[in-house]
Amino acid sequence: MGVAYGLALEQLESAASGVFGADKKVRSLGIGRHGSGFGYVAVRNAAAIQPLGGVEAIAAAVPSFGKIPVTYIDSQNDPKSLVKVPHTGPGSPTAASLVPEQANHRPLVCGLQIENFDDDVRTGVIQGGNIIVGTLGCFVTLQSGNKAILSNNHVVAGENRGLRGNDRIMQPGSGAFTAAEQAGTLTDFVAVQPSPAGATPAGGGVIFNDVDAGVAQLLANVKFAQTYLSTRTSVKPPGGTAAAAVGDQVFKVGRTTGLTHGEVTQVSTIVGPIPYAPGPCWFQNTLVVEGLDGTMFSDHGDSGSAVVRSDGKIVGLLFAGNGQQTYVCDIGLVLQALQCTIP
Repeated sequence: MGVAYGLALEQLESAASGVFGADKKVRSLGIGRHGSGFGYVAVRNAAAIQPLGGVEAIAAAVPSFGKIPVTYIDSQNDPKSLVKVPHTGPGSPTAASLVPEQANHRPLVCGLQIENFDDDVRTGVIQGGNIIVGTLGCFVTLQSGNKAILSNNHVVAGENRGLRGNDRIMQPGSGAFTAAEQAGTLTDFVAVQPSPAGATPAGGGVIFNDVDAGVAQLLANVKFAQTYLSTRTSVKPPGGTAAAAVGDQVFKVGRTTGLTHGEVTQVSTIVGPIPYAPGPCWFQNTLVVEGLDGTMFSDHGDSGSAVVRSDGKIVGLLFAGNGQQTYVCDIGLVLQALQCTIP
């Protein structure tokens, strides 16, 4: 049987050292339901090439940590890295789509496609015929009182490359600058901190990140509404925030997969290493969401989407995933790090 949530949280750091150390395929460890209580859930990259010995024998050595059970889940969607970032482009600026969030919309609403045009120029993506796109999560109020777009660092700030006060954030974005498409200007972001190559919770040296987030102040003439497109009538518009709990029913609207529904299956999750431009990054205090009935909750381009509880409360900001599990930053930590509020 499972244990009390508090005990699982108290022992999580020690458990991570043991589980990540015993099985090199493990890419995340969080707290999930086990019977009437809680236990640990370890997600492994079953497609990764590993030394001889076999993952089954390794996993059997750590069926539990103390009295806390460990459940293993194998994900076989990505042969190179279990968790991928960005959940963003590249995409074609002219590609047609049935997802309405990919089109130009005014006023701006949550879930729309956005692009950092200047970062795409810096990196040569546009010259290659593509753009890097992500999702407008929701709108926030900055300390200055101005309104801004909330999304991921890797969407609005190019994985630490962004120039505050300079980079133009476009909606929907394209390979050529058009003043009418500019929605805002990059204002701030939380820099992701890479860990040394090979660092793990078992071996030490890991530098943990809490969030992947950034904000772009809206241009004065750009109208917005804290809601979704009028076609998204089946869900409540985002309003206010809440701390997520295992079992919460949630949804998100993103530029790639549109409206999807899921469930929070893990909290307080440690996940990594995720390949960012500055280097391999590890995250803690992460939520894990899985699509209902085996459906996909998110895909490339959905990064930055607000993950919203069925009552309309925002619980997190989507930043990575593997096709089965979606990894989400806790919204409270996002707002605290960027010193902003949900209006």
